[in-house]
Amino acid sequence: MSRAGTGEDNTTAPGPLRPPVYTLRAVLSLTIQTPGEPVRRFLVDRPAVTLGRASTNDVFLVDRTLSRVHARLDETPEGFVLTDLGSRNGTLLNGARIGDPVALAAGDRIVLGETTIDVTEEALSGTRVVIDAGTDRSDRTMISTTSAVSSLRHPSAREVTDAAELKRLATSLQILNDVSLALLTDIPVPEMSGLILEKLFAYLEPDRGLLMLRDGSGELRPEAMRFAEGIDPADIRLSRTLVEAVTVEKHGVLMVDTASDAKIGTADSIRLSGITSCIAAPLLVDDAVIGLVYLEARLGRKSFTGEDLRLLTSLANTAAIKIQNLRLQETAVAKMRIEREMALAWDVQKRLFPEVPPTLASSELFGRTLPARTVSGDYYDFFVRNDGTVDIVVADVCGKGMAASILAASIQSAFQAWAAENFPPDRLCERLNDLVCRRTSAEKFVTFIVALYDPETGSVVYANAGHNPGIVLRAAGGHDLLPAQGTPLGLFPGRTYGSGSLTLAPGDLLVLYTDGVTEAANPDDDEFGLDRLVELVRGVAASPLAGVEEAICTGLAAFAAGVPFHDDRTVVLLRRL
Repeated sequence: MSRAGTGEDNTTAPGPLRPPVYTLRAVLSLTIQTPGEPVRRFLVDRPAVTLGRASTNDVFLVDRTLSRVHARLDETPEGFVLTDLGSRNGTLLNGARIGDPVALAAGDRIVLGETTIDVTEEALSGTRVVIDAGTDRSDRTMISTTSAVSSLRHPSAREVTDAAELKRLATSLQILNDVSLALLTDIPVPEMSGLILEKLFAYLEPDRGLLMLRDGSGELRPEAMRFAEGIDPADIRLSRTLVEAVTVEKHGVLMVDTASDAKIGTADSIRLSGITSCIAAPLLVDDAVIGLVYLEARLGRKSFTGEDLRLLTSLANTAAIKIQNLRLQETAVAKMRIEREMALAWDVQKRLFPEVPPTLASSELFGRTLPARTVSGDYYDFFVRNDGTVDIVVADVCGKGMAASILAASIQSAFQAWAAENFPPDRLCERLNDLVCRRTSAEKFVTFIVALYDPETGSVVYANAGHNPGIVLRAAGGHDLLPAQGTPLGLFPGRTYGSGSLTLAPGDLLVLYTDGVTEAANPDDDEFGLDRLVELVRGVAASPLAGVEEAICTGLAAFAAGVPFHDDRTVVLLRRL
């Protein structure tokens, strides 16, 4: 394919084809929201799509409450179904926990851990965009290109002597001015994309039009479509040659079916494609292609010209800048909103943590939370009862931001009130579970562990509601675990919880923590895990409690080797002296 940087048309057969090859067969559109992360859209364009926190998933979610491979979408003859893949925290569809595969439809809401996914539409009203991998037939296609940089050519005053040329230039400038004025409004990107197509339809009169934008992963995704009256909204098929010329070579492209010319050949190819001609131009910002605009004319209606191509290329340049600015504005507004909410949430949350641990006879306590972001979803507390025993609590609230902080505050108030009434740990969990079930939606839950400690005898009575197992490092050697006796709070009303008991001997160390510690990942995506935590603490168990916690932090940082922590880390320590 020859290239022209002067705006002149050049006719040649297509050259060799190079990747990338896209096949966009979107059926469902997913809008994905994870606290602290940008809102993303994912168009389901393959028969099976996995979701989870492992980077190998089709939909990689930065959410440490998820399992590595959490759920899957599968295409069936009846449509897509959602399946939970045995995840630890489950999958919710429209507020109900699912077991067997469940059919998906537009308007459904999926909740995976802290992530909310809205099935917003059946993508593009059933119209598919397919970018053919096959080679264009040189016997039927003429390809003309124009540089996206030069685009609309403005002749010098000496060149403008013909009345027709003057009229052409005046019309082009009027169209550009009209479109520029229309783009002054600040509306969401999807609406702006539709407005751009509307203007292009008004001036270039295509039969079908498509605007595609690159998503966060760099893939081209349909953003807006338009069809002229009486045109069937069938699948739009794009030539790979055209897509590469626009996105890789950064050229505007005109394709004309030469079989429409009787002097060249028969109309067999027309019957195959039904397209007289098509034009496409890149949406170019600072030499980066953020998308493309594609227009086509159907058989018997019109044929695009090189002048149409130059006009489209110029309009695309204007539209690209507007779309990019809107994207930046949306990102900035979303960031400000998140930061404001985080600041308010942190103001609430920092009041929940104990200022200092209580002073206990022959025992010492220590607690610390390190948030992955500004606000932690973790919570810990100490409460001394009238009889001198102390409740030690660690919880992990699903979610971040203000909502998680308010839920944590509610749990703290209720816990302290019921602990003051001397409820045992298992009854505390049962009451708190019913409270969370009543006051939150089904996608909100809390992992919770409470240990009731008697400093006089060293006895510990505990209840674990779906939380990580507590660890008791024995001074005499070995260790014991405080396993879960029930599900997280907030999932199932009316649940009963069991309890366990043990006794701390002098020198024994109780370690309570959240999964941000054991699930910290290294560059190989291996998790720190329970065994590493036990061995690390065993090596520093005789140190002051602040030193033990510091050693855990240092060990996690060394293990992560620069990989960011995606979840909060809380450690609470109790040693009997």
